[in-house]
Amino acid sequence: MTPSPRHLIVSQVGDVTCVRLTKHQLVEEEVLQLGDEVLALIDGGCRKLAFTLGPGALQCLFSVFLAKLVMFQRVMRERGGAMKLCDVTPEVRGVFEACRLHDLFEFTPDLATALAAFAKENQSGA
Repeated sequence: MTPSPRHLIVSQVGDVTCVRLTKHQLVEEEVLQLGDEVLALIDGGCRKLAFTLGPGALQCLFSVFLAKLVMFQRVMRERGGAMKLCDVTPEVRGVFEACRLHDLFEFTPDLATALAAFAKENQSGA
């Protein structure tokens, strides 16, 4: 059995795994642990991931955290899944744009919008 996540709050809404950070300021070691926690969810069968980055600004958007998000996106796509980033503040979105990573991700204003988008994709057969 996989241990409970320490850095994530995880819930399931239908076939969508919803995660959000337990705190918005993480040091590098915690980001690495968070990476293991998300990969465990993906390895456990998660194919639709709604990752909430808000509310509020993150204090951990540095290269290690961004690299983890890129890796999660890549792994999800390799396994036929999808990830949406929710509740991204304009400041955080600006970091993605400055790093030219914004086109790699699908951003939604909030979790409800992400869940609705996943449901619409299910209906259209995507």
